[in-house]
Amino acid sequence: MTAGADADTRRDDAVPFTYEQERYYAATPGSAEPGGAAPATDLTRKNVQLAYEITGPFDPAVLEAAVRSFVARHDALRMDVLPGAASAPLRAQRVRPLGADERVVDHQDVAAASERQFARYVSLVQSRDFVAPWAEGGRPFAFRVLRYDAHRHAFLAAFQNLVFDSRALDLFVREVWRDYAALAAGGAVESAAPSFAEAARRQRDRHDPDRLGRALDSWRDRLDHAVRHPWHRPDGAERTESGDVETVLTGDALAALTELGRRAGCTVVQCVVGAFARAVHQHTGRRRLSLWTSMDGRRSVGRGVVGMFAGVAPLKVLDAGAALPDVCAEVGGQLLEALRYQQVGSDELAGIRSGFAAEGRVWSPDVYINIRQIRSEGARVRDDGPLRIDSDAYPLRGITFVDPYALHLRCDEYLDRVRVRLVFDGQRVGRPLAEAIMASLVGALTGGGR
Repeated sequence: MTAGADADTRRDDAVPFTYEQERYYAATPGSAEPGGAAPATDLTRKNVQLAYEITGPFDPAVLEAAVRSFVARHDALRMDVLPGAASAPLRAQRVRPLGADERVVDHQDVAAASERQFARYVSLVQSRDFVAPWAEGGRPFAFRVLRYDAHRHAFLAAFQNLVFDSRALDLFVREVWRDYAALAAGGAVESAAPSFAEAARRQRDRHDPDRLGRALDSWRDRLDHAVRHPWHRPDGAERTESGDVETVLTGDALAALTELGRRAGCTVVQCVVGAFARAVHQHTGRRRLSLWTSMDGRRSVGRGVVGMFAGVAPLKVLDAGAALPDVCAEVGGQLLEALRYQQVGSDELAGIRSGFAAEGRVWSPDVYINIRQIRSEGARVRDDGPLRIDSDAYPLRGITFVDPYALHLRCDEYLDRVRVRLVFDGQRVGRPLAEAIMASLVGALTGGGR
């Protein structure tokens, strides 16, 4: 992760962590608490990843040129984390130039006996990259083109979450396939893009003590709500093995969700979170809920910046039993509140936690909602004559996740579909309750809010 022992936090080219990077770095298993040093090889967790199956006439060299162009113009993918970053978040990273002969894509011919064996191998490679740590001296990405034969390839990409979030993934998908088409046709591609380093500096520069005070008051209020309203297994809920329930909304179901948002004056995200809160109320009787969700803090720096601006924040729901439009409106207000005061550092949040702990009060993110919006054309199946590109083509293999939440709603919004997956704890929720909540959620999203 570091460029060498001479790199330190006194460098003139040092760049601050964004607030979201700072909190992520402090909370990542294996990284140091503020004030300590984090061994680079210990920074290990789930990476951001995608996988494509490519069939038909395809030029790997053109794709590599498109990927290299993306890396060259987006400095987030050329970041090194400096020693002492945990204790000096304002001088935590630096941009390392891309070498003239530096390869960014690994190419491999796979000697598989069948297409099925090839697909299994690709899944195993993808799974390895998904959990790989940021190697010392390495780049925060892994790109691979695997070849089965002249008409079947796989393209895999994995990014270290410390510098790359789901919005950055959306930008990658959009720009790489746009550039592939342009280069294949003999055209040119863009050479410049908004700088992550400059965006991180601007984010820090615009924060002032008064705003920080308001932000901390907001966090204390929402965390107080979390302490007062933890998740408890509802009476009568059957204990089962932990698991998940999944559905994909397409066609008429997706159109119904879009119409619901239009009539309620809400985004798809607000509709999903509001409908989920109401579904939880319907099957547990709980009106007051503490929800935790991922937030994209780019509002102040620009939506086109590739980097890490995604942070987790608590939401305070006071009446999950109201009519669906009202719940969506309350959720929308809470999302704006959380976004407005997202820019708080790890030390400040640690101070709040210490204050609560001194009073014997603790909170836990029992109900978590993870929203990803991948709305570029490259995220859907592309069928350009003889060339076909399928996203989400290879499942992860051999990876077991330990989910700490009672309920974890994962929602991926694409242009042509919305994938909703509810992961549940068998002891605190159980499959029957999780399935009932999912059925009510889907019914609300596709049945006009009834």
